[in-house]
Amino acid sequence: MTQPLAALRSEETLALSTPAVAVEDLWFAYREGKWILQGVNLQIPAGGFWAIMGPSGAGKTTLMRILAGLLPFPRGQVDLLGHPLQGKPDPALRRMIGYIPQQLGLVRGLTALENVLLGSLARHPGWRTALGFFPRAEIERAIALLELLDLADRADEKVFRLSGGERQRVAIARTLMQDPQLILADEFVSDLDLPRAAQVLAFVHRLARERGLTVILNLHELQLVQEFADHVVILKAGQVVFESPALDLTWPLFREIMEGKR
Repeated sequence: MTQPLAALRSEETLALSTPAVAVEDLWFAYREGKWILQGVNLQIPAGGFWAIMGPSGAGKTTLMRILAGLLPFPRGQVDLLGHPLQGKPDPALRRMIGYIPQQLGLVRGLTALENVLLGSLARHPGWRTALGFFPRAEIERAIALLELLDLADRADEKVFRLSGGERQRVAIARTLMQDPQLILADEFVSDLDLPRAAQVLAFVHRLARERGLTVILNLHELQLVQEFADHVVILKAGQVVFESPALDLTWPLFREIMEGKR
């Protein structure tokens, strides 16, 4: 039996002491008195590949949006890549964070290739890229990413003509094009079948290891968590109810936690 990737993670990565993400006593509510997050604490090491699980409404997406700098929070402290998060992150910090939302945020009228190229805009500000003129090296890199995600033959197709799974892979390629240090992915493989999801995660996992990226993703499939994640966190009703190395979360234990038996 092939050893899970989670079991092969780098000892050097685990030894890193400065967390890429530090969350302390984080609270958040969309309406006064109705807390979505309640006292969340997390310490995610640089280079970590972490999964967040939990039932619908647990606060997973809200947590992701806070870490992406999209939601101000009334209580608690969040540090990203050594910088305190206060309001919207400054442009330099924002460039280091790649965020894939549930709705993907693609430009439907552009092609798959053009959407991927948008991930390089921060490196090439100015009127030329605003009009769609990108350096040849960036175009070649974008094409290579599409090839790796099995989308080479869809590069010139408008996004609105792509399937849901294809659009999701375009969003992943666009984020990787950004060259982030931290990737936040909110259910980014939810529209893919299990084999395709595993293929995409294997690519992201390999790239993260090669480049020392920190990855935090919301996942529903325990099989994928066990195969790829270093660590897993379970949220329920806005609280962290379980945290452990991914391989320690077995199916029986997962069922007990989700059913409220422990």
